[in-house]
Amino acid sequence: MANRTLARKAGMAGMAGAAMWILSIIVQNALGLEPPDGEGPLFIANQLLAFAAMAAIAFGFLGIYWGGGVTGRFGNISTGMVALGYALIITGGIFVLFLGKNESPIFILFPIGGLLMDLGVLLTGIGVARAGNWNGWQRWMPLVYAAFLWLAIEVPFIAGVTPDGPGMVPEMLQGIGLFLVALATYTAATQETAVLVGPAA
Repeated sequence: MANRTLARKAGMAGMAGAAMWILSIIVQNALGLEPPDGEGPLFIANQLLAFAAMAAIAFGFLGIYWGGGVTGRFGNISTGMVALGYALIITGGIFVLFLGKNESPIFILFPIGGLLMDLGVLLTGIGVARAGNWNGWQRWMPLVYAAFLWLAIEVPFIAGVTPDGPGMVPEMLQGIGLFLVALATYTAATQETAVLVGPAA
């Protein structure tokens, strides 16, 4: 069910989350706080910043459904997969802060959450493009981001090219892509509202 006001709030949250994600990547690389070897108060603070960023980004993706970018059960499921994936990753990350590097069955949350997030992003991008409810660049931005995520980050990791993760530059570009997806959500909802309300008399 479309809710333009909630979609705009989600878009703003998604943009804030993307900005926090970029900041956390900069701090992580500048201070050598890469998990799982990082430790100390600065490491914990930066991890909490990353968790907050992911939570805001997840909320931002739900805005795509609320803003009418995708509709019906498919749209609800695809954006919900993104949010659930991020939730599992955040939960696993919080456990890591308490358990450290010790192996634990809870670590299975990372691959499950990552898979849900990756597939959800792809399906959402396809759904927005096919639905055609958004116009212009907003319609294609989720699919462009999904293509980047898979081609620049996930496929190289699966192929063993980047076994330790994508590195700073792809992660920074990921943050920019997430910001643009959230901006698309916000502007699409704002434009739709303007059409519904009409020009001021």
